[in-house]
Amino acid sequence: MAKVDPAITGTQFSDFEFSWDWPTTQLIARATAGTVADALDAPWMMRDSDRPGHPMILFNGALVARNREEVMKTLIGGYDVWQDVGRWGSGQADFKGTVPRSGTARVRSRFTEVGGTSKGHALVRFTFEVDEAKSGERLMDGWMLLFLLGCAPDNPGKLSPPRVDVPARAPDIVIPHETAIDVTFDWAMPSADWNSTHFVTKGTNPAPLVHGPRNMALVMQDAGRAFAAGRVDRVRSITLGSMPAPHYPPEPTETRFWKEDGHVLGRLVVPAAARIDGGEGDKVVIDQIDLTLG
Repeated sequence: MAKVDPAITGTQFSDFEFSWDWPTTQLIARATAGTVADALDAPWMMRDSDRPGHPMILFNGALVARNREEVMKTLIGGYDVWQDVGRWGSGQADFKGTVPRSGTARVRSRFTEVGGTSKGHALVRFTFEVDEAKSGERLMDGWMLLFLLGCAPDNPGKLSPPRVDVPARAPDIVIPHETAIDVTFDWAMPSADWNSTHFVTKGTNPAPLVHGPRNMALVMQDAGRAFAAGRVDRVRSITLGSMPAPHYPPEPTETRFWKEDGHVLGRLVVPAAARIDGGEGDKVVIDQIDLTLG
């Protein structure tokens, strides 16, 4: 397998524009377990709602910018190779204000760090800013830490993911969810992420992989439900420290939250009894989550 070249550090990519409308928010809400049967979810799913756009729209726009052949060819030789070896293992987003119900935004992006792990995997930080296309107003900035199996450069530098200390005590709030068997299709519709790993069972996996951004959006929506009367638009920042294990439909999940020093800390877990991968104990799908709400 080709190694990631440390010389890609500092590579700046062309600006990328994306657009969205209110149905994008509705589809995101539905794909993240929203239901009109829940009064907190219903406003995100009604045609005549006065709610703003879902904040995940912006992060997903940055992810689509990342998936371009321009980026992937520089990173690993192309998107086809990425589908076989690539994942994103952690990320961070700061939302600067309310997302419009519809609009067009522009993504500026670049690679800012390259490193590796002791097991020979490459780590690359993809950093981005998202601005409203016409006014230039900043909507969001952040990064994704890309993880490439077996592709570490020779003598890689150290690249540290974030570290969020989740309390050892029992969680303050637990929100359980079923996972629809068609969840990967439901997420691909608003996100345009049709990576084959989410539709085809590969290798020794027992099923296709649930999209990581879908689970990120689920956690954000749960934080809105639990702490802001259903207003996911009040999420102002989110950090994902790691994605230590894959999630397969139809494994159900639990979002576990702790309130700590003005932050909401969390973890997304598949309970042990519901695992379909043959593993033992609870399976942590996203760990070290740190959210702030406005």
